[in-house]
Amino acid sequence: MPLRRTIKSISQPSHPEDASVRQLKPVLRQPNFRCLWLANAFESAADDLLRTLLPIIAVSALGAGAFQVSILTALSLSAFLLLGIPVGVWVDRMRKRRILIGADILRATVLLTIPVAFATDTLSIWHLLVVAAVISVADVFFTTADSTALPMVVGANQLDEATARLLTAKNTISVAAPGIAGLLLRTIAAPFVLLLSALAYLSSAFLLNSVHLPESVQTGSGKKVNFWESAREGLAFTLNHRELRPLFTSNMLINASTMLGASAKVVFALNILLISPAMFASLGVLGAVGALLGSLAAMPIVRFLGIGACRVSASLLSIVVVAFIPLAGSLPGSPVIWVGLSTAGWSFLTAVIVVAGSGIIPRLTETAMLGRVSSCIRLFTLGIMPIASLAGGALAVWLGLVPTLWIWACVAGAAALPILASPIRSWKVFPEHLDVNQRKVNPPNA
Repeated sequence: MPLRRTIKSISQPSHPEDASVRQLKPVLRQPNFRCLWLANAFESAADDLLRTLLPIIAVSALGAGAFQVSILTALSLSAFLLLGIPVGVWVDRMRKRRILIGADILRATVLLTIPVAFATDTLSIWHLLVVAAVISVADVFFTTADSTALPMVVGANQLDEATARLLTAKNTISVAAPGIAGLLLRTIAAPFVLLLSALAYLSSAFLLNSVHLPESVQTGSGKKVNFWESAREGLAFTLNHRELRPLFTSNMLINASTMLGASAKVVFALNILLISPAMFASLGVLGAVGALLGSLAAMPIVRFLGIGACRVSASLLSIVVVAFIPLAGSLPGSPVIWVGLSTAGWSFLTAVIVVAGSGIIPRLTETAMLGRVSSCIRLFTLGIMPIASLAGGALAVWLGLVPTLWIWACVAGAAALPILASPIRSWKVFPEHLDVNQRKVNPPNA
């Protein structure tokens, strides 16, 4: 009962408030957002544990090789590429809270099959591949619905702050999750540690059940539109919008550069710089700390520089932090220091970039189309990642490790170009006249 009362106290809105008054409150003082924030924190913890444990189970319990692990990793992202657009249409036509809760419950359920199969000696690599594929599909639904739910929970002017708070919670968990998993693995078999991930997904579902989404279903004009016509409408809007197109192109270049250099970074650090595997793995904590600091510093940086200058500066600075890796062997001091600085700096800058663009998409897009637009954008920004990963591996073989690392730096810096070539470059804050949903509430001639 005490837990139930606590959840109620942080999730139930009191009497309906005037929107302008609600927006004056910091987001963490808004009960509805606090509940969504906690739900996202549990969901992030489940994701981090899952990403840490699934490859370990494949290798340690089933003897999987590098190729099988790479397939497992690819499957975990494949649904964003294959199902992104249709999922966006479905999300626009369904209740967002039901989708979020359903995705959490589905992921918890399929995860529970792994310790059961392990205990009965029936676990196989095929079982893990199916689980990864199902979770990937659930991830697409959850991520798309979550991005459309956030503008319903906070005011448009607070989307940047809300995103920063969500990122801070997520990155704090990312710092702790690997260490917790490592401690548990000393005494518990990896498949049983997954029970914690399933429990975290169920906790997220429980909290989401108390989140109030006042406009969970958007019916638009009321005219029934053909499914694929609706999908084409969302794709055309995304590709033709003069502010959205440079924004997602910049994000796509950031994600592509990450995957282009991922395999080359590992091989270069271990085989050329002779960093031990244990030391290299521990540098992941620095990445998580950098992301956490970036999410905390992002709002002050955006307020000081403005949206456009912040994104351009962060993209150009990423050239420098990536360059620490290929130059690590010739710079003074231990190469570990420079690889660590690069890892932390890259995570810091990408967190700042995410926050600097977080409030733009929901304000340029009518709420009735937000699911489709969000999924179309993820088709490009996340769908590029498995493709770029394969391309990075090929470049490392054909050109060598060092040229591939420099290509990573150049592509990351190129993420500034779409912003520089668009109106976003001059934005200090988001231009209020471009907020399509605000225009519907307060028409120009009203």
